Amino acid sequence: MFNLGEFRDRIFVLELKLNQSMYSWTNVRGLWSKVELLNGNNIFSKVGLGAKSIKFTIRKRDDISLFNAMNWYGKHCFITDIKPVDRMYYEVTAALIEPTICIIEKESEQTLDELNRPVYGESIQITFPGYLTEKYLGHTQGEPMAQVETIFVLVTPKPIVMESSELVTICNKRYTVLVAHTLDEFKNEYEILFKEDT
Repeated sequence: MFNLGEFRDRIFVLELKLNQSMYSWTNVRGLWSKVELLNGNNIFSKVGLGAKSIKFTIRKRDDISLFNAMNWYGKHCFITDIKPVDRMYYEVTAALIEPTICIIEKESEQTLDELNRPVYGESIQITFPGYLTEKYLGHTQGEPMAQVETIFVLVTPKPIVMESSELVTICNKRYTVLVAHTLDEFKNEYEILFKEDT
């Protein structure tokens, strides 16, 4: 049984909104919550490392799902689990991780001209929030220089779809998408590579 006096933290539910070609998280409603910082890491990615974990206890409602995120005093919380604890409350577990602004360039759809030749329009830049976590670091010795390869896992909201070999720009660095993991119902995960000569 919960004491209503424990519900003293104001949190905000976020929804992913699309404005032209830019996805962003937007506050849609405020809630009172009981908040607990957890000791263990939250494994929000199946192929990457975890992040600090937080748990919100809130009144049950049908307008929150794993498609949402939370804002807790300006800190972004990526929801990873929602479970009922009794008839009236949910426990919402989340990873405390800030999204990074990502940009991918998509070719416009192909059309045919009057002679049945393929015609492409201008490419479109799509901006979206993503969550970076490290996978591993490799080092290969070349002649006469070394090349450092850094592989990250980029976790994205479900509407963000990328293909292997596409390029995504994050913090002014261009990464190549190596592998796409898209079977999860609520998010996608991409293994991405950045190569740098040293």
